[in-house]
Amino acid sequence: MTLRYLSLGLLLVSFSAGAGGFQAGPQSARTLGMGGASVAYIRDLASIYYNPGALAQMDSSTRISLGGLANVRRTSFLGTDSRHLADTEFQPLPGGYFYAAKPLTDKISVGLSVNTPFGYDTRWPDSWEGRNVVQQARMNTLFVQPTAAYKINENFSVGAGLVYAVGRMSQQFALSQYDDRNVTVRYAGSGSGFGFNAGLYGKTAETLSFGISYRSPVTLNVKNGETTAANIPAADAGRYPTSARLRTEVNLPGALSVGMANQVSKKLLIAFDFTLTAWSRFDSLSYSIGEAPAMATQTVGRRYEDAMAFRVGGEYAHSRLLTLRAGVSYDETPIRDEFITPELPDGNKLGGSLGLSAHLSESLSVDAAYQFEAAALRTSRVVQANEDVSNVGGTYRTHVHTVSLGLSYSF
Repeated sequence: MTLRYLSLGLLLVSFSAGAGGFQAGPQSARTLGMGGASVAYIRDLASIYYNPGALAQMDSSTRISLGGLANVRRTSFLGTDSRHLADTEFQPLPGGYFYAAKPLTDKISVGLSVNTPFGYDTRWPDSWEGRNVVQQARMNTLFVQPTAAYKINENFSVGAGLVYAVGRMSQQFALSQYDDRNVTVRYAGSGSGFGFNAGLYGKTAETLSFGISYRSPVTLNVKNGETTAANIPAADAGRYPTSARLRTEVNLPGALSVGMANQVSKKLLIAFDFTLTAWSRFDSLSYSIGEAPAMATQTVGRRYEDAMAFRVGGEYAHSRLLTLRAGVSYDETPIRDEFITPELPDGNKLGGSLGLSAHLSESLSVDAAYQFEAAALRTSRVVQANEDVSNVGGTYRTHVHTVSLGLSYSF
């Protein structure tokens, strides 16, 4: 097994992402319509995920909210030297959410959050010039968070939840030393980990509220991943084993968020969020392939930086039957130019969203939303002296589309 083979294997978990990077969009249709502004917004059960402290300030009803999400990233690449153009395939990444909340007493409420906060699915044409770096890359996650909240008084409440996360990643690339593009190596692995979520919600006036929340980092321990090689010529079969064990740890970032919401009028509410995502913990990555005593290990620096995100959303009660929403967002990328890689090119993203709720009855509503994000152009360079990054020189342009449809019910 060659060192180059191992270095390419790193791409399985070398996420190139920003504050929103490989996050799969706001985790409910209502929050998506608000542009992601949610820390001080308590009209959505997604508060269980975004600020557990808000759970205790909801009304005395038992509430359920569920829905689906679809996230589509489209990236175009223009080679620096070749001037060849390549586009990723249209590949929606499915996701979804389920939230439930119930008050136990006047002061204590409990809830459950099940959602898919991180993920991507990148598929380049098999013949594109960067096929030896990546042909396909995919990640899916599922977070389960039982939560409890306590109402200190009519104005303040706190809450916390335990997070159990599972994730699966896969990567495929072609071996560049062969003319046959079907000579490929594939990496796949799944892992799990634990974290926590805590938040505070408060009112400083009848129409003004605020929220503070902290979501801890989660480390996914990939213990039984596998590398497989296909169509290797017989002469090189010993260098590229058909199957080998893969182990690593994937560090998903923590985040600190603060937000405010202002009931400007009887019909109009405005919300604002600021989030700092701790990407700097993804400073390096260690992994191993194979079994002892022939196990190969390597630590590679990534040097990510913490990244900020700003989100503003508005909600307008048009009538008893219809509520309208809109929002804007800006996500900063933590990736420097020399670390851009094609499995998920990332840049500073500016986004806009629209959403609505159709109230079918006093207890049932249908929620829908759409968000569009445009990432700044990013240009990558192949630096021969930098062995940390397998790359291809060129310019990336990325657009992200996210849609969601859900139901909200109370009884």
